[in-house]
Amino acid sequence: MSIEYIEYIVNQISNLFQELEYQIEKNKLEKVEIDFPKGVIRTADFYRSRLTFISDEVLKTNIAYHLMLSDVYRWILNRFKIYLVAKEMLIKEGISLFGNILEAVLLHTAKLLKPDKEKIGFSKACTILVEEGIISKEMKKELKWVWSVRCKEHLASLPEREYGKYKLEDYNRTVLIWQSLEEKLRDAKQHGKI
Repeated sequence: MSIEYIEYIVNQISNLFQELEYQIEKNKLEKVEIDFPKGVIRTADFYRSRLTFISDEVLKTNIAYHLMLSDVYRWILNRFKIYLVAKEMLIKEGISLFGNILEAVLLHTAKLLKPDKEKIGFSKACTILVEEGIISKEMKKELKWVWSVRCKEHLASLPEREYGKYKLEDYNRTVLIWQSLEEKLRDAKQHGKI
């Protein structure tokens, strides 16, 4: 299939989407469901099989569900022209989703490493993983960057408007941070560190 043909299909779909939206509004329809493409959202089993470093099966499954949602974000961000604030907020939500996943994974791992510690937060969990030689200080900085974006979910505490704050590069950076942590934790599990 040529690039020109793909561009033709994209143009046709865009026009049909716009016509569909017009007809929905014209006919005052509340709901119309379009089939989401099959194969885009990977299965929970796929993700669970990657999370070998998580010993809690409930947590492993819940993380898998959130990673499935990340497939939806990835697809939307790579398939739709969404502009300005709406695009930025979608990017922010995608980063926040990974922030939640990272928090769960880091806290779980830190508690495995230091079961005697009662209260472990995000930053302390990162410190424990650095001290145990599982992640570098640089990775800790990267993880804390994701967490700083995640914490901006608390809208009442934001000192300024969020416009112009989030780019697709930020989302891609977050995915790479997650993948790097995932690899380091798999390696640590394989070598008996966790």
